Amino acid sequence: EKYIMATWDKTGVGGTTGHPSNGRTPYLVENTVNLDTFNPAQNDVVQAIDVPAETLVMAAGVEVLVACSASVVLDVGITGSTAGFSDPDAFVDAYDATGASYAPRDVADGAPMLTCKVADTIDVLVAGAQSTVGKIRVWAVLCDISGIDETDNN
Repeated sequence: EKYIMATWDKTGVGGTTGHPSNGRTPYLVENTVNLDTFNPAQNDVVQAIDVPAETLVMAAGVEVLVACSASVVLDVGITGSTAGFSDPDAFVDAYDATGASYAPRDVADGAPMLTCKVADTIDVLVAGAQSTVGKIRVWAVLCDISGIDETDNN
C-alpha cells in the first residue's frame, strides 16, 4: 500500500526570480588599532569590532599595517560567551604578526560564518608575547539577519 503525503507551499509571495527590494545586504566594517598606545600583554584580548544583535558574521580577518613585536601572533574570533559560543580563533589562528601583511583564514576552523543572536564583539587575542609596537586593521563582513516581517502570514 502506498501513502502519499501532502506538500504545503508556505513560501509567501514573490516567487524565485530575483531578490526582493527589502533584501538585506552584507557590509564591511573595519577598525584600525595602534597597539603601541596600550602595549597589550601576551594573552590580552582586544575587542576590535562591535557586532549588533541578530547579525551573521560572514568573514573576519586582520591586516598587519605595522609589524608587531617579536614573537607576537594574533588570533581573530569571538572570545566572549554572550553570543552563546566562544571561538577565539574562528577566523584567524596564530598569525605571525611580525611582518606587514594580511592574515590567511583559519583553515582548521574553516572560517565559519557565525550567527550572533545577541550583541558581541570580534576580538583579537594577542598571543606569543607582549606587543609594544604595531598597528593592525581588523575587518569583518556582517549582514543583518533580524526579521523583516516576523508575523504569521500563513
